[in-house]
Amino acid sequence: MKTWRKFALVSLLVPVVVGPASGAPQPDRLTPSDAEVVVQVNVRQLLQKPIVKKHALDPIKALLKHNAELQQLLTAAGLDPLRDIDTLCLCTSGNPMAGGKLLAVVRGDFDEEKSRKAAEEYAKKHPGRLKSVKDGELPMWEITDDNKSFYAAFAGTKTLVMTTTKKDTAAVVGRAGQTPQRPNKGLQAALDHLKGSESIWMAMVATDEIKQLLKGDDTAKDFAAALQSVTGALELSDDAQLSLVVHTNSPKAAEQIKGKLDELMPLLTFIGAGKDKSGRVVKQVIDSIKLKTEKNDVSIRLQVTDAQIDKARKKDR
Repeated sequence: MKTWRKFALVSLLVPVVVGPASGAPQPDRLTPSDAEVVVQVNVRQLLQKPIVKKHALDPIKALLKHNAELQQLLTAAGLDPLRDIDTLCLCTSGNPMAGGKLLAVVRGDFDEEKSRKAAEEYAKKHPGRLKSVKDGELPMWEITDDNKSFYAAFAGTKTLVMTTTKKDTAAVVGRAGQTPQRPNKGLQAALDHLKGSESIWMAMVATDEIKQLLKGDDTAKDFAAALQSVTGALELSDDAQLSLVVHTNSPKAAEQIKGKLDELMPLLTFIGAGKDKSGRVVKQVIDSIKLKTEKNDVSIRLQVTDAQIDKARKKDR
């Protein structure tokens, strides 16, 4: 999991160095057919939401401005991350901890030539973090973070891709002009549970490996075999609504999962039991969590309102 978090973080930083949807969403066209987990972020849509404009834009701008080195790199690359990035897609195929593959695809309106020049200058000053490499005739960059390497390359003028090996990055670039691969049956079934209008969504297949792992856990062994997928979504307007849904093949399994989640709720309530203003805001958010079963599914939904964020920010001032 630590590797996955670092990969997500580095993929968000890759562009720095180098109309409403309907129906089930589809992963980025470069997502491989064997992908089992997909997370997609509509960055451009996200930044236009009222709650993000009000509460997140200024802190993000301040963070970018505070980092002089990053600001210089952005300027040299001709990139405004708050204006020029369209979407970010992260996916895994197999177990990333045991030979599985990771892929990030960043699409946006960045200048390839300026990005290359900025990356070259950065590599000269920071050879331990970034260096230019090749796979055959394909130029790419090796990005080093915490002794782990990631390989990024352009797959067209407006698309940047990154994986953990040169071979995988080259393979992704190679299929950029080809017909997109169709999601496998399990992933497509998970995608069909989503609306397609979410600013951020996630779909994960419950693979045989995951089921086998859960069967060894006393709290999950009774419903492990019934798991099919997990989907998540963040929908934003003036407020933020987060949902996580576990999809199974039987109402009994859904009820069993809900029962386990019900047992955890008192712990969450205890965590949010602070008496100061911040603690009361956390309690309000926890109290908004709704657990529900519907046929074969169990859902966890919570809402964070504009008013709650206002209260939390006033407490921090």
